[in-house]
Amino acid sequence: MLQLDQLEETLNFLATKNLAKDSQIKQSKKLFDDWTALKKLAKDIKKEITPIVASETQKNNVQIGKLEDELKTFIQEMRKRDFYKYECGRENALAKLEGVYAEVAAYEQKTQDFGFTAKKFDNPNLIDGCNKHIDSIKVELGNMKMLWDHISHCQQIFSGYLNASWAETQPFEMEDDVKKNMKTLKDMKVDKRANAYGGILDEIKKWLIFLPLIAELADPAMRDRHWDAIRTKVGKQFTVDDKLQLQDIYNLNLQDYKEDVEEITDQAK
Repeated sequence: MLQLDQLEETLNFLATKNLAKDSQIKQSKKLFDDWTALKKLAKDIKKEITPIVASETQKNNVQIGKLEDELKTFIQEMRKRDFYKYECGRENALAKLEGVYAEVAAYEQKTQDFGFTAKKFDNPNLIDGCNKHIDSIKVELGNMKMLWDHISHCQQIFSGYLNASWAETQPFEMEDDVKKNMKTLKDMKVDKRANAYGGILDEIKKWLIFLPLIAELADPAMRDRHWDAIRTKVGKQFTVDDKLQLQDIYNLNLQDYKEDVEEITDQAK
């Protein structure tokens, strides 16, 4: 009796196993059929949307090309703005530079939008030209800010010199400082054709002519007759005393009489 029960259990187990196997086979067949249908659907959809993708890709490419041209024009026109001009002044120039940063931010947003679409259509490098122009603009704006900071620094130094009294003037130390500032200016990676660069360069050059003349005039060998000769040459009257400021001497435009001043100071020595 026990053997019959065991046999019945075995037969029931085998029947259940076969049913499960049949169920798996049916599920696998259904999955395969679904996969085949999905591939066919994907192929049909791809065929259907290919013209649309090509059209959108071309449209995006044209828009990116226009943006790149627009950025090239922007760079050219930007160099005509007031913050490139020496007479603009630092504070005004920095305010105008901030305005340009806002404009660049708008271009960056456009570039990101077009770049996203280009990447979506498997052409991410198409936006590289626009990114390079934007990076170039940012670098130039940064360089112009550094230039204006240096201009301001030089102008503050010159103002301090001019407010000093003639008796306190130390032309050799001043000349060393001006030369250092000249080197800093020339080492800057800024457009050397910019009017702002040329303006401060001319100021520094003027001081580098003026200060050696000051050193000559400060020589103890200078007497009243030599100062009279200077007054005659420049056509202006001034008194050499404790009240005399370097500003008064600077206003004589001695650089215009360089050879005459050097001749008079040589005679004094």
